[in-house]
Amino acid sequence: MLKQPLVVEQKVVIAGREYWLRCLVKEQAELQEAARLLNTKIAQVRQGAGHLSMEQSIVLAALSLGQQLVTQQNPAVDETKQRLAKLTALIEANS
Repeated sequence: MLKQPLVVEQKVVIAGREYWLRCLVKEQAELQEAARLLNTKIAQVRQGAGHLSMEQSIVLAALSLGQQLVTQQNPAVDETKQRLAKLTALIEANS
């Protein structure tokens, strides 16, 4: 019985260029989805600011996606901090 590899080389296309990346077999779909998302954002940037170079468009698209990720993560962190503060106050009140 042959073992399936845990890591594979996966091709992604970003802004028309091929890149070969290593990833876990179970992460292949996520890698392709990330490339699709980045390509969509690059196209949006190029549509709104066509005067930018491709490199500048890619950087702005990546920054935009990064900002979205940080914005999505912060509310969860803030909510967790608030819940922790309430639990701490409750524990202190009952001590």
